[in-house]
Amino acid sequence: MDQMTNALRGEGIALSFGGIKVLKGLDVDFRAGEITGLIGPNGAGKTSLFNCLTGAYSPQKGTISYAGQPLNGLPPAARAARGIVRSFQHVALCPDLTVRENVMMGLARTGTAGWLSAFLPLPRGRQERSDMARAADAALADLGLPDVGDRHPGELPPGMQRLVEIARAVVGKPSVLMLDEPAAGLNNAETQDLTAALRKLVSPDLVMVVVEHDMDLVMSICDRIYVLNFGEFVAVGSPAEVRSNPDVIRIYLGSDEDE
Repeated sequence: MDQMTNALRGEGIALSFGGIKVLKGLDVDFRAGEITGLIGPNGAGKTSLFNCLTGAYSPQKGTISYAGQPLNGLPPAARAARGIVRSFQHVALCPDLTVRENVMMGLARTGTAGWLSAFLPLPRGRQERSDMARAADAALADLGLPDVGDRHPGELPPGMQRLVEIARAVVGKPSVLMLDEPAAGLNNAETQDLTAALRKLVSPDLVMVVVEHDMDLVMSICDRIYVLNFGEFVAVGSPAEVRSNPDVIRIYLGSDEDE
């Protein structure tokens, strides 16, 4: 399946709250094999578009599809069952579970043993849990965290916690990975580790979308970038094209006319 067929698309996405138009008929095309950035100032509509794509919001107009299959009306859990997963802006790990167990939660949609086998010492459940643990350890190792599985999230610095959450999102081999401000709260060294980890995740079959305020991260990892302002796209293109776009420069840096 090529990158255009295996794409997450939105056509004419419109969303309003109390008569205020938050998204104004947007067309988006997130392709497999690429990292696509979604940026814009506060209030631009980034989170609203993200929530429409993941099923948290239902747009009043427009269609959303993945690989040609419509997603409109499907709640987040149903989209996750189709391989469309997300991370959260604020790390949402269970403090009472080990890091490995937190990552294993990302495999809930792929489990087949059933709830009884999961809670009783039945052979099928033991085998599935063992397989899940190995998969979790492999996902952690891929993100540069091979030795933290037995620790608890609270023992790790924020950067590692963020990578654990991403490991949980990717352990089930998703088709679409939606990352909501993955660099939020990270220092420079942690952001560099995150950048390296995200680059390693790129594959021909994975659609990856990053909503982010950290412009250095976006410019360094993204193949294409959508720039939102007041519910409309003001620029779409490569990092170089976006960086030199006069509307983007005006939005982020201001201009003499704004003074």
